[in-house]
Amino acid sequence: MDVLADVLASTGFTGALLAQLHSNGSQWGCDLDQGSVAGFHLIADGACWLQTANMAPIQLVSGDVVLLPRGTPHQLLGSPGTETRPYSEIAAEHPPGHRGVVDMGGDGPLVRIVCGKFQYATSTDRHPVLSVLPEVIHVPGMAADPQLQSVVRLLASEATNGQPGSRGVATRLTEVQFMLTVRNWLERAGDDGDSGPSWLTALRDPDIGAALSLMHERPQEDWTVDSLARTVAMSRPTFARRFKSTVGASPLAYLSRVRLDQAARQLRDTNDSLGTIARNVGYASEYAFSRAFTRELGVAPSRYRRTATV
Repeated sequence: MDVLADVLASTGFTGALLAQLHSNGSQWGCDLDQGSVAGFHLIADGACWLQTANMAPIQLVSGDVVLLPRGTPHQLLGSPGTETRPYSEIAAEHPPGHRGVVDMGGDGPLVRIVCGKFQYATSTDRHPVLSVLPEVIHVPGMAADPQLQSVVRLLASEATNGQPGSRGVATRLTEVQFMLTVRNWLERAGDDGDSGPSWLTALRDPDIGAALSLMHERPQEDWTVDSLARTVAMSRPTFARRFKSTVGASPLAYLSRVRLDQAARQLRDTNDSLGTIARNVGYASEYAFSRAFTRELGVAPSRYRRTATV
């Protein structure tokens, strides 16, 4: 079971293109605040700078990807120290054409930035992937793995070529780019000592990662700490201790969240009865499932289904 893919699917995670910023100069600055919506910038051509309130400006060059998992307010600049203006003002002065290009003009080298966002259907503010990522993830093009480099080039091309279906292709590629960017970050996570315990970083632990995979693959099974420990050939105390230290939650607490996330997906995507869904995700009764769902997600399953499918 691909745990990352399963979590994203369970939360209804999707990507979307927003706009492209073009400039032929260095004297520009754009304030971006997406209201806590996760977003990304892909530098298709040229170079610019990015800064946040908690971070010194970093230079971005062609091929670089920046992911902002929690939609942190930030600025894109033609050069450090340039005065910035809200994106809404810039877009009003330079209305996007049918390809979503906001062209700020200028008479220098071209800078082209592809911007997008990510949406999800969970009923809580804390997305299980986005909430455990850093405020800003910067993957330099030269440091990215070959797959990510290829997707970045293709996304940059599809965002502007105007061919039939190009918008749809680019939209799908935003989600591929997200997973590859997270995978790239995950491979480096912990090297600088800056990542705390989470299920995502725990995937690097072969034993704990195997236990996570089993929970996602067979949530309906009557798992206990003992049975999970046996599947990965560990003693119960060692497994429980290592799971908590790497994931940041106990095995059964994590299992409960997996079951409820998968139940939410079935409520959105199927017409199965509450009793069927309860059994599918490991609850002995519809009553027990409804109580757990309401307690953790703050809304009853039937009401969640109505609002999620409107």
